[in-house]
Amino acid sequence: MKKYIKKDIIIYIFMIILITAAILPKKLNNLDELWNYNFARNILEGKIPYKDFNMITTPLLPIVCGIFLKIFGNELIVMRVIGIFLNATILFSLYKIFKELKINKYFIYVFLIVFYALLYKYFCIDYNFAILLLTLLTIYIELKWLNKDKEILKDYKQKELLLGVLVGTSILLKQTTGVFLSIIFIFYKILIVSNKQELKIAIKIITKRLIGVCIPPIIILCIYITFNNIWNEFLDYTIYGIKTFDNIVSYKNLLKNGVIISLLSILVPVTMLYMYFKTIIKKIHVDEQKNIFILFAYSIASFIVAFPISDQIHFLIGSTPTIIAMLYIIWLKLKDKKTTDKIKTIGKICSEYIIIFSTIFSLCLIVSYFIDYKNFSNKKHYKYISSNMENNIEQIDNYILEQNELGKKVYILDATACVYMIPIDKYNKNYDLFLKGNLGAEGEKGQIENLEKEENIVVLIMNDNNKRNWQNPEQVRKYIKDNWVKKGEIEQFYIYEKE
Repeated sequence: MKKYIKKDIIIYIFMIILITAAILPKKLNNLDELWNYNFARNILEGKIPYKDFNMITTPLLPIVCGIFLKIFGNELIVMRVIGIFLNATILFSLYKIFKELKINKYFIYVFLIVFYALLYKYFCIDYNFAILLLTLLTIYIELKWLNKDKEILKDYKQKELLLGVLVGTSILLKQTTGVFLSIIFIFYKILIVSNKQELKIAIKIITKRLIGVCIPPIIILCIYITFNNIWNEFLDYTIYGIKTFDNIVSYKNLLKNGVIISLLSILVPVTMLYMYFKTIIKKIHVDEQKNIFILFAYSIASFIVAFPISDQIHFLIGSTPTIIAMLYIIWLKLKDKKTTDKIKTIGKICSEYIIIFSTIFSLCLIVSYFIDYKNFSNKKHYKYISSNMENNIEQIDNYILEQNELGKKVYILDATACVYMIPIDKYNKNYDLFLKGNLGAEGEKGQIENLEKEENIVVLIMNDNNKRNWQNPEQVRKYIKDNWVKKGEIEQFYIYEKE
């Protein structure tokens, strides 16, 4: 085995350790994780997306995760293991990109720890992270091609087709982000065309990439939807229903999220403007500018993730290519100074201490997770997950089952419904992912109409003393409070029935 392969394996194992420490010990409180698990669980049980359960993204991730659940067991811990490998591969892709950018290895280690620290509390199995991985792999491939041939405008023939398939796969993970990424990927090289010969090459590249994106990813999606006869449902949730999502998190909100996020929220758009000026306005003359141009294209493509919900996790995921470019630009400035040797020495010392500390810290977290086995959940599907909600789940699930025995359905009209329905193997379409924008084209009005038609049902809504999810359908909640009869309370929920 070649020396560099052995080194890559060691580095990947190191990243597995870091990500395991970030994901495995988490408590049972990440709703995004539970919603994604619910999608995969539904696929495993033979339910059809959009028809049998509501989701607003394209279905590749839950299908893949459903296959793993089939192989390794229908447990949330399996999703966490998938998330560990997904996010470790993201870190490893960052490492390979920095290598292609010829950044000093000690600075690479420091930069990787910076990324890890920024995203530490957000790592999980999620379609946004899956698309980020595809974006980083694409950046790495394009930089590798560039380092080999020194030509940014070159037709790689069948390789362009294959790269198109890789990028097109993002559409199967999340249609909006995937389409935007694909459009940038297909057309961005047209920006540096300066003569007819280059235009001919660009057209060939565009054609091959367009074919790669459309065949097979989009065709596979169309076949899947047609085979399951769910075109109406698919369009209802993924296209028409989006108009009912009227909640946003303003980008300005990032300025209130601590010094680091506030600073990055300013530096990221400034860096994109700098890259635009450096490559498009001033034209490309040297290899470093070619690298920056590739990073600029994918920075624009990825940044769409940060809108319309500009919270920390969406911002950091969407800004990752720009942060890579930012660190690369800083490195270019540093390496040209006379103090390069001193800077490298400082980088070496810092990286060694950071690696040792982060490894010890991560291993301690992993060990403490196993030592804490007495706090693992005993609920079905939550095995090996640390939980401080056992009594809460027990009380509410017992109530639901008791009402079922009396012939009554129980719906929890709250974002947390999945926490309680998963252990008793229930799924109530729309109500177990009860969020604005996830309810189809009819939105809250449609859910009120559905509830009016129901008989023998009990609904639970969050009481006034607890904070509700910011996307909670408040019109439905108001309709329940104004028109139904309050029968009591259980844990954090009010109990309502029809008059």
